[in-house]
Amino acid sequence: MSQYRKLAINTFLFAIGNIGSRSILFLLLPLFTRYMVPSDYGKLDVINTTVSLLVPLLSFQIIEATFRFAADVKETGKGKNVFSSAFLFSFLSFLFSVCLYPLLRNIDIFAEFSLYFYSIFFLTVLNGVVKQFVRGLEKIKLYVISDILYSGVFAGSNIILLVVMKLGIRAYLLSNIVALLSSILFIFFSAGLVKYLSPRIDSKTLKEMLSYSIPLIPNGIMWWMVNASDRYFLSYFIGYEATGMYSVASRFPSLITTLYAVFFQAWQLSAIEEFGKEGYGRFFKNVFGMLSSVMFLGSSILFLLIKPFMRVYVGATYFESWKYTVFLFLGAVFNTFASFYGVNYTASKRTAGAFSTSVIAATTKVAVVLSLIKILRIQAASISTFLAYFVMWIVRIFHTRKIVKVELDVKHIVSSSAIVITQAIFLLMIESTVLLYVLQAVLLTILLWSQREYISKAFRFGRSLLGSKAKK
Repeated sequence: MSQYRKLAINTFLFAIGNIGSRSILFLLLPLFTRYMVPSDYGKLDVINTTVSLLVPLLSFQIIEATFRFAADVKETGKGKNVFSSAFLFSFLSFLFSVCLYPLLRNIDIFAEFSLYFYSIFFLTVLNGVVKQFVRGLEKIKLYVISDILYSGVFAGSNIILLVVMKLGIRAYLLSNIVALLSSILFIFFSAGLVKYLSPRIDSKTLKEMLSYSIPLIPNGIMWWMVNASDRYFLSYFIGYEATGMYSVASRFPSLITTLYAVFFQAWQLSAIEEFGKEGYGRFFKNVFGMLSSVMFLGSSILFLLIKPFMRVYVGATYFESWKYTVFLFLGAVFNTFASFYGVNYTASKRTAGAFSTSVIAATTKVAVVLSLIKILRIQAASISTFLAYFVMWIVRIFHTRKIVKVELDVKHIVSSSAIVITQAIFLLMIESTVLLYVLQAVLLTILLWSQREYISKAFRFGRSLLGSKAKK
């Protein structure tokens, strides 16, 4: 039971800080949708989307390598080599980004906000390196506090700059810069990272790290295509206003991915520790069963609440974006499943497999959105996202069997998927509020009954965990 207990404790610790930092955009949504028009919000989303593309590309995924190699520091004793190499390489990645300036300055939003854009890019890479290094060292409390600090600074700065000073897009960008810088400085000095810093890059260590991370670059690009490329298609074919509406819609499924991201950081540590040991396959199956149960139930409940909630939560201009949340919720569920299975690539250090499965998903995404965007407009982006994640997960189920043998409760997954997909279709097609909520409530009840085995397991584990703490 110790492996499950450690996973639960780490998940709780990550939750304290990460729920705030990862959901901050959602929590501030009423502010953004009342002080920004959809076209401005769309421009902001394109800037963030571009940063999310260039960070893994120009940093050579050094952030991912930092975590993986820091996790082995206790065995290798190469903490100084790992951190110095990653930290100094962050500055090289910034120089790589500057080379793109002649191209980016020809695009209006990047020409106007270039200083903000480059500052956010560099600080995002640097913040990723220092955070993943302390996470790999299992300094979880510092990691969590840094997330809380980021959230507080970002929110407070936006209130001052957006609401009081009315700086619009610049308020968000400046707030992000200040929050990132605060997080970096806090971790650097609180964790005493100066002792890990050397004035030069250890070429052997960097070579090993890049050998691990470079195969992840194409995978990172593919994930970006699945996650964010639709913003460019919407901006090009429909306009920034459509991008803004879609961006607001995507914040609501982020409730699901935010909760999963908290769990995933703990799960990744546990998977690396348990991988290769006897019983790993059973451990994997049990954890996935409980995860899938939570995800299906969460999406089902959100289908019940989304329309009335959005009516009061966002500005009136953005209310119609609820229509695009439906398939995005489904996409978020299967995104977590694909990511869960993908941890086997990290644990085994066979990262090439992550790329090949991501290519299939990215191809699905682009093909579907281009085929449907002129017919379904914004809805084409949400449908393509759902199908891309679903396909990725299915492919990874079969592909990861070459790495480790794990079982899947097919009956549970198929029945649960059918119920939530039916809920999604009803939400979009039935106009009668009374009939809609009756059917949704019936389907939620059926789903709860089908999840009873995993709900029972989760409660039993929770009681045993609390009982063990009480004895101590």
